[in-house]
Amino acid sequence: MPEETSKEWETHEKISGDPLREWYSKEIWGQRATNDDTLFEVMSLQVFQAGLTWRMVLSRRDSFRTAFANWKINDVADMDSDDVARLREDPGIIRNRQKIQAVISNARVVQSIQNQHRSFCNWFYDVLQGTDYPSLQKELRSTFKFMGPEISRMWLMASGRISRQEGDKYDPTV
Repeated sequence: MPEETSKEWETHEKISGDPLREWYSKEIWGQRATNDDTLFEVMSLQVFQAGLTWRMVLSRRDSFRTAFANWKINDVADMDSDDVARLREDPGIIRNRQKIQAVISNARVVQSIQNQHRSFCNWFYDVLQGTDYPSLQKELRSTFKFMGPEISRMWLMASGRISRQEGDKYDPTV
């Protein structure tokens, strides 16, 4: 089942009663990340969510943390083909090879960003040019793997970088 649109997500959050979704909505959604590893985790979970429901991803969050070294960027960037094979056998996570490889590749990109801009958060919130979804999405797609239009938009909103898509009445802060 494909992910809901952002407007549908907000509607579900207000009426769902699902503790995982409510936790995510209150603790993560729309919040500015305070450290690089947290921002990397939010981005990576968006990659794994592509084409799936958030319930499926959130119910595996602890397993993802274990499998991906607590989302420590340097540890994930050091993963190799043996790690990919190990992760493909881990029943606690989503075992899609392309998504696993994208997350590892993205960790290496994040390391480069950290070297150039002091931190991933600094780059994402203060250096990355653009204030609207179209300009930001274009940059994200050219920088990271598995960062399509919807994944980019959801990551930008989930991490508090944008509050709404231009032309969209949705605002996660309401």
